[in-house]
Amino acid sequence: MLKINISDWKEFKISDLFDFERPKTRKTSDYQEGSVPYVASGSMNNGISRYCQPQEEEKLEKGNCITVSPIDASSFYQEKDFLGRGGAGSAIFILRNDHLNLKNGLFLSTLIRVCLSSKVAYNDQINNDMLSESKIIMPVDSKGNPDWIYMDKYISNELSKAEKNIQILSDFI
Repeated sequence: MLKINISDWKEFKISDLFDFERPKTRKTSDYQEGSVPYVASGSMNNGISRYCQPQEEEKLEKGNCITVSPIDASSFYQEKDFLGRGGAGSAIFILRNDHLNLKNGLFLSTLIRVCLSSKVAYNDQINNDMLSESKIIMPVDSKGNPDWIYMDKYISNELSKAEKNIQILSDFI
């Protein structure tokens, strides 16, 4: 596996890149099975613990965001609208930026997880201040701004390689 050259990348405070939200208080037990993802502090399956039917006239969290678990810094790009786990200390963080899309969201959620995971333990969860002050290192353009195009192209290339590998494997089956 090739390593990415990060020598010309730059540090950014997460609070300088994203607006933060926390979902309203929700308990998974208050919901019937349905088709809307319930995103909680899980470290697998994009943080989705189950699929629910929203309450009547309940507003969903808008997709095109990154969710972060305060427990272990699991970070995922959420493409579609969802019900977010809110309430107690393990309520997820929702990060928004107008530049986000599927590809750079996948890139950034990985960077966030890597940069934050060494800072948390079960007895020392991520809080607003810790998230706000944490820094991630990112590719930058010629003006020193986050290089959204590079992130898109990088993930496009990785997805293309994965599709080719899947095709090769399926040819053997």
